[in-house]
Order: sequence, then structure tokens, then C-alpha cells
Amino acid sequence: MHEDSNALVWNPILRHYVVNAPHRMHRREGTDQCPFCADVLEGRVGSEAQVWLHPNDFPPFRPPVGEAYVVIYHRDHERTFTRLSVPEVCAVTRLWRELYRDLSQRYAAVMIFENSGTSIGQTQFHPHGQAYGVSVVPPLLERELETVRLELEAGRGCPFCRVRTELENSPYEIAANASWQVFLPPYVRYPYETHLYPRRHIADLAVASDEELADLAALLLQVIRAYNALSDGFMAPMPYMLGIHQLADERFHLHIEILAVGRAPGKLKYAASSEMLWSLWTNDSSPIQKAQELREAIARVAHGSE
Repeated sequence: MHEDSNALVWNPILRHYVVNAPHRMHRREGTDQCPFCADVLEGRVGSEAQVWLHPNDFPPFRPPVGEAYVVIYHRDHERTFTRLSVPEVCAVTRLWRELYRDLSQRYAAVMIFENSGTSIGQTQFHPHGQAYGVSVVPPLLERELETVRLELEAGRGCPFCRVRTELENSPYEIAANASWQVFLPPYVRYPYETHLYPRRHIADLAVASDEELADLAALLLQVIRAYNALSDGFMAPMPYMLGIHQLADERFHLHIEILAVGRAPGKLKYAASSEMLWSLWTNDSSPIQKAQELREAIARVAHGSE
């Protein structure tokens, strides 16, 4: 098998690619300088810029295989996501849309995501997320699209639209506004895992309206602030992974998953052998109970801000 430090490597047994990037092993070791503050201090971004893209200094791949960027949420190093305002988060969602429109012209998939918390590998603490444009569709998105194809062929319509309708106004619904809904479905892998669905069937952020992006910003803040209010704040800051699932295929349904890895104060949900080796997940909690806890946390945060 051919290996290349910036190439995709094919797994012939599981029939998907993995990324081989050994040059990333020791990135940023031996320095405490923030590379994103340097963008401001060295004049690489304008004095009015609050959000911007920083090319990944240690990209896992390069064109034509892929491109990697860091999405800067705010110029202030100390402004964590939960301290941003709705308009400030809306600026981030608009940058996501702009980035998707650009990368989707060159790549099969655009992965926009965030790792928040040292327990899941966050090494830079300036508020930011990341984005990859990739020349192949990742396995999970392939499987989701295959589900969509099978359901459409069977005449049952979009499975995401159906799930959204089934969970609406149920004990699994966490929050909602004019454009988006948040659920903690019965099949979550992590106790406080949440899924955000746009009410409108859209495939990707490229076609999201300004109003939908503003509503998304509001709900993201509600959910992540609620995570930090769980157990009277003793689980804060909640470590999480956020990923935007989207494809440039009108059959697909844009959605966002937030995998919050805290399960109780001082305790994390680790993906252990059955989960990582066989993809058989165990959720040691009641989804209905956890959904209720999140609704109550959202209410407490809202009451405290009045």
C-alpha cells in the first residue's frame, strides 16, 4: 500500500479512507504564543475584523486532496463561545456559509466542526472552530446519504424531515425557534448529545437565509450555555464536539450534532471498546430525563439573564 504524508489511505476491509498526517504529531510544542492573536498583532486582519479564516498551519492534507482552515470566532482571546452575543455568533454562522460556498465548489464534502475542551484535544484556547474541505465523502455522511436514498426510493420521503416531525413537541425536544429545533433523540450516544434541525428542508448552509443563520446562532448559544448550567454549574465548562452535517445534494438535510462528553460532575463519557471497536454504543442514562435537565437548564439561564 502506498503511503504519503498528505494523502488519503484506503482501508480495503472497511472500504473507507483514513488520513495519514505524521507531520501533525508535535504541532505547536514548545511555544505558548497564540497564532490567532498574532493575526491581529501583526496586521494580517483588519482592525474591524471580528471573525476570519486562518489557514491551518499544520493541515492534515493539501490540495487536491483537501484544504484545512481555522474559523476564528472573535478577536478577543478571552471571549469563550458562551460569552459571545447572538449577533457575534451570527457573524460566525455567516462565515460558515461563506466558507461552505467556497469549498463546496472544489471538494466533495465540507466538514465544519469545533473541539471544545482539553479532555477532547483542544490545544488552542482562542475562540475558534475548524473546517476541512475533503475530496471524498466521509463514511458517516455516506451512510446518512444512503439512508436518504433508500427512504426516498421506498416512497417515505426525507428521513430527517420525518424524524424532526416525530420528535416535535415530544419529551425529546429541547428548544425551538422560528427556523430551528433542538432535540435529544432516544438514540443518542452521549447522555447530553443534541441534534439541531432546520425546519426547512435544506441540504447545506449555502442556501440558508440570514434569518435562519441568526436563529441558529441563538439556539447554539442557548444549548451550550445550558450545558454549562447543568448540575448547578458543576459540569462547566462542558467539553463537546460540534459538527455540521451537510452535502451539496438537494436530497440531503442539513443538521448539526453536538456531542457533549460530560455525563456527571467530574465524569466524562468515554468511547470504550464496544463503541470504538464495534460501533455498538451504550448510553448509561435516560434520554427523556437528560432532555428535561437541558430544558430546565435553558430556563435557568434565561431567567438569570432577565
